[in-house]
Amino acid sequence: MTQRYGAWRVSRIWHARRVLAAALALVWVAACGTLIAPYSLEAYKNATSLKAETLAMIAESGDPYSAHEDEVKALKIKLMAAQEFAAGMPKNKLSAAQWQTMNDPDGGLAGEYWVVWQRQGTVSSTAMAAQLRQIGDAFDEIICLEANKEKNTACVSAQ
Repeated sequence: MTQRYGAWRVSRIWHARRVLAAALALVWVAACGTLIAPYSLEAYKNATSLKAETLAMIAESGDPYSAHEDEVKALKIKLMAAQEFAAGMPKNKLSAAQWQTMNDPDGGLAGEYWVVWQRQGTVSSTAMAAQLRQIGDAFDEIICLEANKEKNTACVSAQ
């Protein structure tokens, strides 16, 4: 089961990274004009607080999913609300796409993590550590995009 999860994780990592790299390339091209939504403090707060909440919940995934099911459901609602907020803003397709990938049950990020945790019951510490980094980096890309709407900012992943 661990090998199967490992192969799944590797293929999803590359998929998620390609999507985020494409989004960043589009942001760079869009920076030349008003092709992107203006900075939103609320969107920035959503991304930063949801990053902390999501990573904290993933850190609990060594416990049985059933012990955290209600908390995961509540967090999934917050993540979907952030996606809907981004999608509802004009000229915000890049941010909306990032949130969609984050929440997608087949996207290799948080949405898929919840599915795997529920299906397996618990997640190994090795898989958890890898996903903490990957999902944290994806949140950093969402945060970076929002920050760059206000002013050009050099975004560096925590790594």
